[in-house]
Amino acid sequence: MTGLVLLFGLLFTVCGAGALHLNVSDQESISQAATTLTKGLYGYHNVNSTAGQFDQPQPWFWWLSGAGWTALIDYTVYTNDTTYVSDIQAALAQSLGPSFDFVPPQQAGWEANDDQVYWVYAALTAMEYDFPALPCVTAANNTIGNCTNSWYAVAVHAFEDFVTRWSIDSETCGGGLKWQYNPSASGWYYKNAVSNGGFFQTAARLARYSGNQTYTLWATNIWNWSVRTGLVGDGYQVFDGMSDAEGANCSSINHDQWSYNVAAYLSGAAYMYAATADPTWETITHGLLASANSTFFGGPSSNATDVMFEPKCEPSGSCNTDQASFKGSLATWMAKASALVPSTRLTVKALLDSSAVAAAGACSGLDSDTCGLRWYEGGFDGNAGFGQTLAALEVVQSLLVTTAPEMAVLS
Repeated sequence: MTGLVLLFGLLFTVCGAGALHLNVSDQESISQAATTLTKGLYGYHNVNSTAGQFDQPQPWFWWLSGAGWTALIDYTVYTNDTTYVSDIQAALAQSLGPSFDFVPPQQAGWEANDDQVYWVYAALTAMEYDFPALPCVTAANNTIGNCTNSWYAVAVHAFEDFVTRWSIDSETCGGGLKWQYNPSASGWYYKNAVSNGGFFQTAARLARYSGNQTYTLWATNIWNWSVRTGLVGDGYQVFDGMSDAEGANCSSINHDQWSYNVAAYLSGAAYMYAATADPTWETITHGLLASANSTFFGGPSSNATDVMFEPKCEPSGSCNTDQASFKGSLATWMAKASALVPSTRLTVKALLDSSAVAAAGACSGLDSDTCGLRWYEGGFDGNAGFGQTLAALEVVQSLLVTTAPEMAVLS
């Protein structure tokens, strides 16, 4: 039993003054805590904002709104609370763009590959859980079912965007997506993990859902490229990115590690195992999980064994708006991996239990839905925001993943 568990009680229960009540042994307690956090998250929604965005600084944080809507889809599925269904549908519909791929005109000049893929995750999650469809839009050139705005069709459209951009970008580094797809944008020369991990995960999820070998081959190709270039290290570390500027050809790697990067690849590997039953993918999933465990759990406190943290910025108090949310991605995709690869479940459950207890203890600011950043401190640290609430929601509701409906496949 960890130090943190002893601190909060033998039943993994948080129930202190101002803190969020959570007993990880009680499904109803988890659901109630998730409901409280969802209400807090939804308090950031600005109905007057552009295309269903949450109230976040403009324009670079559009991706965070995509992450928020995806979390609300998971919440709806896990708890059977349909409160937010119509708002989720409206926000996603407003952000699809004319090609139904989450490239809306209002984000022209700002959107990058990693921004787009965080909205694509919403379509993929809706696809897998049979989330209520948008009103059908037909198009003469649509080849993906009857509706060009079905969740499956939207995910395929975005996948095709990434394939096209990979081809354009393959003049350097033997492939790989750049961070930006606009050549005039700052960051055009950077091939990063969150974009390529997102493409890998998208291909893997489409492979599992559809059974189409095109997606299987692409996922394998992206993984092999990531390993070959060193973006994924020998110990399954996932590094931030590498440059192809001025002949660099990805020879120099930025070795920073962020939790959402390894999370994207971990999820992709788990979906590939589910799609193929190839034990190689199970081995890769375990390798990525072990890497995530050694890097992103423990914190700088002796009472924080098995508690998730962001080592690059949390101890120094330097996390920005983006980075405050990253742990939520890791929690979500660890949980999904445990549903897809049963041999990971015990490890994932232990890590998520401890982290959820710590996160609940940190949700004790102005109210129990006001969450702090540094969960390992054992209380609210005064650092609140949309990303902090999103991360807390995702780690808490992820405890419900194994009782959620099984993810669908294309019939």
